[in-house]
Amino acid sequence: MAAAVAGPIPVIVGALSCQKDSYLQTLQTSVVSCVEYVPPEVAKSEKTKNKKTKDASQAARTNGTSTSTSTSTPEKTWLIELEDSVLFPEGGGQPTDHGTLTPLSNSRELEPESEPVPITRIERHGLRCMHFSPTPLAPGTPILQTVDYARRWDLMQQHTGQHLLSAIMDTMSLETLSWSMGGPGEMNSIEVPRKPTAEELASIQSQCNAAVRANHAITVEVPGAEGTGSDKSLPADYDRERGVVRFVRIGDLDYNACCGTHLKQTSHVSLILLHHTQTIRGTNCRLFFSAGDRAIALASASINALRAIALPLSSGSAPHEVQASVQRVSDVLSETKRREKKLLAEIVKYEGARIRADLKKSGNKVAWMHRASDGLDFVNLVVIEIKDAIKEGGVVVLASGEVKGTGSVMIVGEKNLVEGLAAKVKEVVPEIKGGGKGEKWQGKIVEWKKHDVEALREAVETYP
Repeated sequence: MAAAVAGPIPVIVGALSCQKDSYLQTLQTSVVSCVEYVPPEVAKSEKTKNKKTKDASQAARTNGTSTSTSTSTPEKTWLIELEDSVLFPEGGGQPTDHGTLTPLSNSRELEPESEPVPITRIERHGLRCMHFSPTPLAPGTPILQTVDYARRWDLMQQHTGQHLLSAIMDTMSLETLSWSMGGPGEMNSIEVPRKPTAEELASIQSQCNAAVRANHAITVEVPGAEGTGSDKSLPADYDRERGVVRFVRIGDLDYNACCGTHLKQTSHVSLILLHHTQTIRGTNCRLFFSAGDRAIALASASINALRAIALPLSSGSAPHEVQASVQRVSDVLSETKRREKKLLAEIVKYEGARIRADLKKSGNKVAWMHRASDGLDFVNLVVIEIKDAIKEGGVVVLASGEVKGTGSVMIVGEKNLVEGLAAKVKEVVPEIKGGGKGEKWQGKIVEWKKHDVEALREAVETYP
């Protein structure tokens, strides 16, 4: 479908209304073009498919046969370009705006003509701002654009916060190598060449919030061709000759090229909250942070989480109290695990001694063990404990698990006895899956049925 163009030439990315006034929430504009969007991979697939269909048709005509094809129709998406846009396209590390396009009547009142069309994806194609729409809109249609301003405000707080944070860190030889904005409600991160010390992190956060309180003006400047040519951060597909390169200035603290939407003063950032660090790529470090309302929400969620953790610990909800209580629980758990390991070793020795005794007094040299609460790790420990006794002859069947739970069976000993008992086990417990050869056979049971364990014990003790 060819694009139909009407009206004036659209405003290019870099000079959009959303970039000139990031606090603007609505805009009356008009549709310049509307074309059906075909994803690149689909276009490539269709080209290949059409070639195959053409070849098949030619072959069919040659052979005197017919061909038929059936295709399903996927939901369509339309690329809409407007005369101007209050919706920011993805770029500069900032996600796309969300909003709506409401067609207006051509009357003087410009009343809404139909339901708003939701827009959640906008991209820069060269210098063009393209809106991905589930509904086609005819060129020339007057449109009321409305931005999801709560989302826009959050994105601006994070983006401006990152500029301010990077500016402060630059003064401490902590150059920002890259940054990533987290999704709604999530932390952002910046990558720096080394891990800051605890003292540096405290200083960075203090300086950032002092700059927020100082309420520095944030302005956008377009230095012209000279500035455009010197900037190396521009995307490869951005037209330097026709494009507009914007530089964001934060008082005397920062001056950087950026196409995104920003706040007008640092007090609107509200606050910058540093979170934790993560070492990446050798000595590089990822520092997580949040700003503004998002930082407040994350802090509130953290406080509520501390209270929820403190309750079962019978602890105060202050961070140091919760930390102390968690440490006490951790210490008790470590001690409990140490005791459990010691007791388990004693039980293994007990079971090993019992099995050795059973092998000696059993005329057919068969022994049995079942542990409901201990799994395969315990079974393996017992096998190690009785390995010398097994070498003297006989066979041992070791089972684990309880009714309605998973379990395992291991058979070790003389080859012929192992094979015979393996067949017997599969007969008594048909659901068991396993295998083995020689002096060991092992099987797994997805779920022990009622009386399975008792039936298996009886079959072992009366074998052959």
